[in-house]
Amino acid sequence: MKRLQRFKQRLLPLIRWEPDFTRLCLRMVIPIALQNLVSASLHIVDGVMVSSLGEQAYAGVVQTNRISFLVQLFLFGAVSGAGIFLAQFWGKGDVSAMRRVQGLMLRITGGIALVFTLAVALAPRQALGFFLPSGESFEHGLSYLLAVLPAYLITAADVVFATMLKASEQPRIPMIASIVSIGSNTLLNYGLIYGHFGLPALGTRGAAIATVIAAALSLCVNVGGSYLWRLAPAAHPREWRLPDRAFLARFFKTTVPVVFNEGLWALGITLYSVVHGRMGDATVAAIGIANTVDQLMFTVGWGFMNGAAVIVGRSIGAGQEDAAYLYAKRLLLAAVVIMLGMGGLLLGIRGHIVRLFNFSPQAQGLAAQVLFISAFFLSIRVFNAVNVVGVLRSGGDTVFSMLLDVGSLWLVGVPLAALVGIALHQPIAVVYLCSQAEECLKVLLGLPRFFSRKWIHNLTRQGV
Repeated sequence: MKRLQRFKQRLLPLIRWEPDFTRLCLRMVIPIALQNLVSASLHIVDGVMVSSLGEQAYAGVVQTNRISFLVQLFLFGAVSGAGIFLAQFWGKGDVSAMRRVQGLMLRITGGIALVFTLAVALAPRQALGFFLPSGESFEHGLSYLLAVLPAYLITAADVVFATMLKASEQPRIPMIASIVSIGSNTLLNYGLIYGHFGLPALGTRGAAIATVIAAALSLCVNVGGSYLWRLAPAAHPREWRLPDRAFLARFFKTTVPVVFNEGLWALGITLYSVVHGRMGDATVAAIGIANTVDQLMFTVGWGFMNGAAVIVGRSIGAGQEDAAYLYAKRLLLAAVVIMLGMGGLLLGIRGHIVRLFNFSPQAQGLAAQVLFISAFFLSIRVFNAVNVVGVLRSGGDTVFSMLLDVGSLWLVGVPLAALVGIALHQPIAVVYLCSQAEECLKVLLGLPRFFSRKWIHNLTRQGV
C-alpha cells in the first residue's frame, strides 16, 4: 500500500499539469510541430514530383541532399549551442545579451555556410562522388547540387533568426515562414520540373532552383516579422558587437561540443547513406521514401524537442531548477506516450503511402519493410531526441550529450550497418534494424544521467 501511495505521489505531478504550464507547452510545442508537419507533408509531395522523373533522378537528388543535410546539421549545431544561452537569457529577461549572442551566431553560421559553399563549388564531382558512383543518378545529382548552392548561405542567416524567435517564445513566425517556404517550393517544383505556369522544364535542376527561392522567402518572413513587430531578433547592427572575452570562453566551451556533436552525427548519418548508395538505386529510393515518411511521423517529436529546449532552458535561466527538472519529466513522458500512438498509425498506413511514389514494386516493398521497423523505434528515438537535445543540452550538459549521441552512433550504429550492409551483403531491412541499435544504448545511458540532475547548469549568472 505504501509503495502504491509513493508511486501515486511521484506520478501525479507528471500528469497533473498546471494551466500556465499547459498553455506554455501548447504555445511552444504545437507551432513547431505544425511547422515540421507542413514541411514533411510537402516534402512527400516534393518527392512524388521528382520520383516521376524515374528512380535514377530521385536517387540522385536524395543522395545529393545528403550534402545539404550535412550543412544543415552543422548550422543546427551552431544555433542549437547558442540557443542554450538564448533560452536562459530569455528566462532572465536580458534581451540585450540575446542580441549579442545573435551577432555571434550570424558570424559563425555564415562562416560554416561559406566553407561548404566554396568546397562544393570548387570540387562538385569529388563531393558528390562520396555518395554516388558514376552513372545516370550521378549526373542528375550533379545538376541539382550546382544549382542549390546559394541556399546554404541563405539558410545560414535564416536559422539564426528562427532560433531567436523560438527562444523568445515566438514560434508562430518560423511556422509561417516554413509554410510559405515549403508551399512556394512545391508550386515552383511543379512549374520548374515539368514546365508549367510558363516556366521552363528543367527537371532536377528546376527542383534545386525552387529550393533556393523557397529558402529566400523563409528568410524574408522571419526577418520581416521580427522587425515589423519589434521582437527580440530585431536588433540594430551595433547590438551585434562581439561579447567580452570571458563570455566568449564560456560560450565556446558550451557550444563547441554541440557543433562537434551535430557534425560528427551528420558524418555518421552520411556514412549510412554511403552504405545505402552502394546497395543500388532501388535501395536508395526506398530509403528516400522511408526517410520522408519518417520525418512526417517525427514532427510531434520535433515539437517536443524544441519546446523542451526553450521551456527547460528558460526555467534554469530564471533560477527555477526544480521546476526545470519537473517540466523535463513531464515533456519526456508526454512525448513517449504520443509517439507510441504515432508508431501504431505508421504501421497501419505505411503501405498506402509508399504506393504514392512512382517506383518499382521492389523499391516500394523495401520502403514498406523499413517503415515497419521505423514504427517500432519511433517512440524510443523521440525520447532520445527530447532527452539529449531538449533537456540535457538545454541544461548546458553539452559534453555528455555529445559523447552519448556521437559515441553510440560511431561505436554501435555505423559499424553494424557497414558490417551487415557492405561486408555481409544483407538486405536493407537488416541494415536499418542494426542501425537502430544505437537508440537502445542511448536510453540505457541517458536515463541515469537525466535522473542524476547533473545536467542542470545556469549559464547566465555572469554577464556578456
